[in-house]
Amino acid sequence: MIEMSKIRMAAVAILAALLIWTLYGAFVSMNVKEPPYQVIETLDNGVEIREYSRQIWAITPEDDRNRGFARLFMYISGENDGEVKIDMTAPVVTGAAGDEPFIAFVMPEGLELEDTPRPRDGEVKIEVVEARRMAAIAFSGYATEERQKRYLTILEETLRDRGIDAQGDPVLMQYNDPWTPPFMRRNEVGVEV
Repeated sequence: MIEMSKIRMAAVAILAALLIWTLYGAFVSMNVKEPPYQVIETLDNGVEIREYSRQIWAITPEDDRNRGFARLFMYISGENDGEVKIDMTAPVVTGAAGDEPFIAFVMPEGLELEDTPRPRDGEVKIEVVEARRMAAIAFSGYATEERQKRYLTILEETLRDRGIDAQGDPVLMQYNDPWTPPFMRRNEVGVEV
């Protein structure tokens, strides 16, 4: 009888922890701003063709993912001229410009280039990303290399089937912090079209 009671208590504790984890993921996801875009068309396999407005990115080489993220996080936390704190937005964008991998934070909507604080770290650059049309496909769970490749293949095949040419290198867009439960995570693979 005591053994069964311990098992029940453990099960209740696990369920309570899962509930708290899920609520945390929902709360954080609802409170992070995202850059606006307009869905122009939805293709097979959930692929969306989107119009994005001009954006400002803080970008750094992704020689090491954690180090690159840390550089950008320090920048928005006040490691900039004026020691200005900048709101975190989603997604965090990773990709490659030619052969050089990068990681980027999208600056909050309404922040103009001339108002964007200059980074103190020479590895962090501020770039304007002009308005563009992108194709994107979303997936949940962790954005492992295997899952990224699988969804990039689906994206490329869907575009090819519709006669739409991709331009440039694909990017990965991740919308959640690392502590969000996998089933609540939103990731996207996108490419300009």
